[in-house]
Amino acid sequence: MEHLPSAPSNSTIVLAQLCRSPEFQVRSKLCQSTIHRYAAAMKAGQLLPPLSVALVDGVPCLVDGYHRAAAMELLGQDTAEAVVITTSKLEAQWMAAKANMHHGLPLKSKELRQAFRVYIRTGQHRKGRGKRKSLREIGQEIGRSHNTIRNWMARDFPKLAKEYGQEHGNGLGDEAIPRTPSPPADAQPALVRLALVRQVFQTTSCPHAREAIRQALHELHGELLKGWQEPESDF
Repeated sequence: MEHLPSAPSNSTIVLAQLCRSPEFQVRSKLCQSTIHRYAAAMKAGQLLPPLSVALVDGVPCLVDGYHRAAAMELLGQDTAEAVVITTSKLEAQWMAAKANMHHGLPLKSKELRQAFRVYIRTGQHRKGRGKRKSLREIGQEIGRSHNTIRNWMARDFPKLAKEYGQEHGNGLGDEAIPRTPSPPADAQPALVRLALVRQVFQTTSCPHAREAIRQALHELHGELLKGWQEPESDF
């Protein structure tokens, strides 16, 4: 059963807990220079817009602000201000695609086509009472010609294409970013695996899987740090 979106609310969220699944991101990858530019701007005191987060089945999913979130983490921030809305997965997917289309870095052609796929899958091409938008209307919303929309639909949604038939109707440099000392080489294997756990956690939107990972980390934390004392210095 689909849930109607709730009214947006402002909240402080923990960055590490955000789900960043490809389901909610039409960009093929993040732009590192943009991340560094945002980080430098924030370091200089500039305030950037809050992140947009969709609460889907209890899981906080980042739908807008991927570059900003990465910049905050680059600066060592743990939390961020966000506008949070409770909604369905389909609606959250469209929120994310629409945000990427309307602001931020311009989408590349293949990313815009991915946004078009999300547009169709989430039913944005439908009007009320069983009607559909024309290819020209879809093209205006996506930002491509109706001929491009027709070609994309024929390739990606051939059944729907048949139903349509004929058309009816600044960069600031890396030096501004603080550098952290590299950990000892012996720690690298464990740190790589911990980073992988973080990545898997952030790329799943299944609440049960996320809770299982949280529980395993909690137990591991208890085992490793139980009774731990810092070794005394020889100096």
